[in-house]
Amino acid sequence: MKQVSIIESLRALAAISVCLFHFVCTTVGLFLPQSIINVLNLGQYGVHIFFVISGFIIPYSMYHNNFKVQSVFKFIAKRFIRIEPPYLISIALILGIIFIKHRFHVGVDEMESISLNRVLLHLGYLINFFGNYKWLNNVYWTLAIEFQYYLCMALMFLLFVNKNIVFRICAYAICFLAAYFIPDPVLNHYPAYAPLFLMGTAVFLFLDKLILNYEFWIVFVLCIAYNYFKIEFAFAFVGSLTALCILYFTEIKIPILHQLGKISYSLYLIHPVIGAAVINIGSRFVNGNIQKMGLIFVAIIVTVISSYIMYWLIEKPSKKLSSQIKL
Repeated sequence: MKQVSIIESLRALAAISVCLFHFVCTTVGLFLPQSIINVLNLGQYGVHIFFVISGFIIPYSMYHNNFKVQSVFKFIAKRFIRIEPPYLISIALILGIIFIKHRFHVGVDEMESISLNRVLLHLGYLINFFGNYKWLNNVYWTLAIEFQYYLCMALMFLLFVNKNIVFRICAYAICFLAAYFIPDPVLNHYPAYAPLFLMGTAVFLFLDKLILNYEFWIVFVLCIAYNYFKIEFAFAFVGSLTALCILYFTEIKIPILHQLGKISYSLYLIHPVIGAAVINIGSRFVNGNIQKMGLIFVAIIVTVISSYIMYWLIEKPSKKLSSQIKL
């Protein structure tokens, strides 16, 4: 399977953008000029870059690994093994930190909100479906949507790659209709984001010459129109820019970003725990914008180092194990 080099760089940009957003816009005590906050607030849309990337890379991988109907359970197992170990370790890390804070009476007591039901619902990415519970980590909601997407793609992939355009139209229609009837992203369910994922899928179909030029642009423009008119401009802009980067800059490889892209999943999982802790503690000892910017830089460095450790110890072995499952 041919490597699409730009993907890793885009993952790195998405992960760093989300980090900066959380470090500056959601942590307490780090007060910066409103102009800086407004710029870094855009980092929240790094999540949507990830969605478009998944929309491309998942069917791309399925196609080049000869996915068949009988491969559905292998595919789900493959994805589960790939993403679950780092996810579980990050949950254990959060629970450990909460326990330590409770033990030494540091900060707000969070032990009262921890229940067995809440923890167990994380194992199936089910928190979104139970309004009484909240995610232990505020980035986990995106993993739930990703996993819902995997399930949908396992069922719909053969429609997307069918040589008969009628079947492909059915697949496109399912995505748009699902998005139309569940349009509110606040619900945090996959259908609301289906047109974002579909942007990436359309790029895959076009690059692999499974659809013609006119079909690609019709689907792509419809995705942009839906996100612009039904959701918000940022969805349409970020989604289309990401998809076009994959389409036209496939072979671009930016060394630093490429390396960061490899650890982007680990970085994404633990930055609200490790990096945010650096920000929350350090913000008590810094004054002035220069020192505060320095603190953000330190938080990123600490997060990157921690992510590399997690990648080598947890993520890389799970990635290797996942790769041994052949579709």
